[in-house]
Amino acid sequence: MPNPIRPAVLAVLAAMALPPAAGAAELAVVNPASAYPEGPSVVDGVLYYAEMGADRVMRFDGTANTVLWSRDGCGPTSVVPAGDSLVVLCHRAELVARVGKDGALIGIIDRDRDGERFADPNAATPDGKGGVYFSSSGVFAPGARATGAILHLAADGTLTRLARNIHYANGVALSADGSILYVSEHLSRRVLAFDVAADGSLSGRRVFVALDDLEGEDPARSWELGPDGLAVDRAGNLIVAEYGAGHLLVVDPAGRLAATVPVPQAYVTSATLDAGQTTLYITAPASLASPDEAGAVYATPYPIAP
Repeated sequence: MPNPIRPAVLAVLAAMALPPAAGAAELAVVNPASAYPEGPSVVDGVLYYAEMGADRVMRFDGTANTVLWSRDGCGPTSVVPAGDSLVVLCHRAELVARVGKDGALIGIIDRDRDGERFADPNAATPDGKGGVYFSSSGVFAPGARATGAILHLAADGTLTRLARNIHYANGVALSADGSILYVSEHLSRRVLAFDVAADGSLSGRRVFVALDDLEGEDPARSWELGPDGLAVDRAGNLIVAEYGAGHLLVVDPAGRLAATVPVPQAYVTSATLDAGQTTLYITAPASLASPDEAGAVYATPYPIAP
């Protein structure tokens, strides 16, 4: 069961002067009209998130949402810190952009070290060494082949493909000690785990948790429902955005359901924690069919004690 909402957390949200979400008293609205928001990160107290439907990266400083960076045709889906800059995944343009915190474009990468392109880059997570891991998803459709992959962009700019044949690789998250990389295998409705070696390579691929084991099987469930963005807290709990289901699942290190966080929109894409791990920021598009339709970004107390 989730822990009760802590008064101190509510005071923090109140100080941000954010309006509540309709029908969800514990959610405060960061942006009520966000064009398919995805891939949030908190860096030095600032929230960054992607708007795929508007080809831009947004910045929220606790008071206002402003555009940090934009690129026509990019379709960004993830923003993560990498050293002193940010790495942005351009899902539609199939490239990785490195962007300064001032919004200046630093560089573009569109293929790995072997010259191979990556299809539909989707979600990223810092590797703790100035680089990032990210997913290359492949086709999102019923009956699609398992063509997803995981790549590693090292601090020196070397891009290496580490894993293949994932049935729509989506969210990625690194454990607090850096020893395990979690990967959403969206179209198989499960989260995979890989062991991370000192050189950043991956091994020991296995199923960490199947969503049907948490929620029960449902033959009538629509094909698009599955694990999207991932995040990990300091205690090792995994936060899973279940796309199409209108909630986040918090799963403990043993793979047991610890809490559920409801979201008004069904197509919740991702979440991230603030530095104190008391506030959870959530990105939630309005629909599956229209990336340009306004969704929302929320803040809510994290239901697990830090």
